[in-house]
Amino acid sequence: MNKLFNDKRLKYGAYSVVVTIIFIAILIVVNLIIGQFNRTFDFTEDEIFSLSDETKSVLDNINTDINIYTLFPANNTEAVIGRVNQIIDQYEQSCSHIKTENRDLYLHPDFGKRYASENVSVGINGIIVECGDKFRVINYSDYYDENGVLSLESALTSALQYVNMEVSPTVYFISGHGEPDSSAFTSLNDQLMLANYNVKTLDLIKNDIPEDCTVLFITPVDRDYSQAEREKIMNYLNNDGRAFLLLGGIDKEKCPNIMSIAAAYGLTLEDGYVYEGDESAYMMYPYAILPSLSEHSINTGLTEKNYHTLAVASQSVAKTDMQKQGLITEPLLSASAGAYIKAEGNTSANKEPGDKTGPFDIAVAVTDSTYTDKEHSTKLIVSGCSYYLIEPNMDEMVNNANSTFVVNALNWLNDNTKSIYIAPKQLSGSAVVTDARSVTRIKIISWLVMPGILFGLGFIVWITRRNK
Repeated sequence: MNKLFNDKRLKYGAYSVVVTIIFIAILIVVNLIIGQFNRTFDFTEDEIFSLSDETKSVLDNINTDINIYTLFPANNTEAVIGRVNQIIDQYEQSCSHIKTENRDLYLHPDFGKRYASENVSVGINGIIVECGDKFRVINYSDYYDENGVLSLESALTSALQYVNMEVSPTVYFISGHGEPDSSAFTSLNDQLMLANYNVKTLDLIKNDIPEDCTVLFITPVDRDYSQAEREKIMNYLNNDGRAFLLLGGIDKEKCPNIMSIAAAYGLTLEDGYVYEGDESAYMMYPYAILPSLSEHSINTGLTEKNYHTLAVASQSVAKTDMQKQGLITEPLLSASAGAYIKAEGNTSANKEPGDKTGPFDIAVAVTDSTYTDKEHSTKLIVSGCSYYLIEPNMDEMVNNANSTFVVNALNWLNDNTKSIYIAPKQLSGSAVVTDARSVTRIKIISWLVMPGILFGLGFIVWITRRNK
């Protein structure tokens, strides 16, 4: 028996068992302690499983109780619903004022009826965000953006902002002069909705500018404004009005009234379109410019995410000889020093003698505070970009950076720092914006360098075998 207890193998074995039990016990205790904190960690590069900083800032400012009702069947095992529950849990964990509750419509068929209306449907797998008398319904189809990417965070954060807003701002698109229909700008309209803007059209011939107009939006026209329409706009602007003027492509000679609106604030468009001579500053064609984004609060969110806007067929915004005192004009989007505008008679797309050289501003912000009361001001965005700036196909090529820029500009015009845009977090990655110089390099590498290396290696192998 003494030999048994003195056996070294038994001693080491018993020691190993004790150490293993202690180690397992420590792991269990640590796991229980960590579980009390209810924390998760996201190590993905773009933090696709975490709430964005924009959402966190919204949650930090919520001080009223909000209910989030999910309408999921109790036995739902869909992977999408599991991901949605994970997102909603993060909202509840991040804000003590948010409470979540699931209401299975099979078990509570009457629950959704008080939220339904002629324009709002409430269905299974939907979500209702409610604060007091205000609510917003997010249906299953609203979980995705136009590209089929799960973008629930955008819809949910937007709903939280909406139920806390007293009045939603309204953007009026002027119509009646051959402008593109504002309903065609689908990606911009989607972002305006997420930013909680109401979007309406306005016929200035028949109507005055409504009192609820937050921002007046002017797009390229085929026919000039009448003198009466111009006076309505100028009266509006002179009384703390806010306007976004998208003027690229307008025939200045045929549209003196609309151009005089910009001229009243010391701005005009230079004749001819801007071409970009720097291959790193355009996409595919010299007139498809990837403008540099100036340091401005409008551009902060875009530059932080390394986004590029795309300005196709744009004109330069220049200052007029006559400048009103007190104007502050700040560049927003600019073409490089290598850019040029074709001189009359020059027809080649390449730069020729006589072409005017850059840099050029193609979008600027204007503030007019020439009032005795310094709390008052007029604000404008004047852009030489064409309607392509808000065309959905162009917008998609730069991950919706164009419509994001426009919404950011509207927020600045509206003195609104709370409205945000949250980009969808794509598991498969976003579109790559490639400038012309990079495309040339890729072609050289793939068409010449790599085949040359392979040919050289093959030749070496052939020579080596031949000489053996």
